[in-house]
Amino acid sequence: MTNSQEELNGGSSVTPTIGELRSMVEGAASHLRIVSATGREATQHAIPDAFDFRLGVRSARSLRKLRRTLFGNEIYSGPAWEILLHLFESYVLERRDTVGNVTDGTELPGATSLRWMARLEQEKLIRLRDDHLDRRRRWVELTDAGVDLMTKYFSGVAPHPIAA
Repeated sequence: MTNSQEELNGGSSVTPTIGELRSMVEGAASHLRIVSATGREATQHAIPDAFDFRLGVRSARSLRKLRRTLFGNEIYSGPAWEILLHLFESYVLERRDTVGNVTDGTELPGATSLRWMARLEQEKLIRLRDDHLDRRRRWVELTDAGVDLMTKYFSGVAPHPIAA
């Protein structure tokens, strides 16, 4: 058997059956159709034919733009956004949060969470309050301005399938 025949058989010295050859040819032809139709190599992550992600991608981009418009360049994503989402969820569920709850709920490192909470407090989007019953605990909540911005964001999002 020649080297090219062994390559066809995946290194095996057994001659392929006609069915195996047909399957290899069909696979190669399918690959060529994808490459010629899309202009790019087929990968294991190719989007199935039944899916059309164009609307979802457009919605996601529109939502990012809306967030950037409402919250500014530094707060619309990353840790600040995670904190605002967590606190807005707490607001909607009428739940009180501590600094520790927010840090745990956002899965942010403690120092990062504290730094961004201080920044959001400077921006007057959240309020930090000492617990008068337990000096080790601090309460965190959205300010009226924070609630207004998050409400505007989610009101603008309502018709979209992707919310955050």
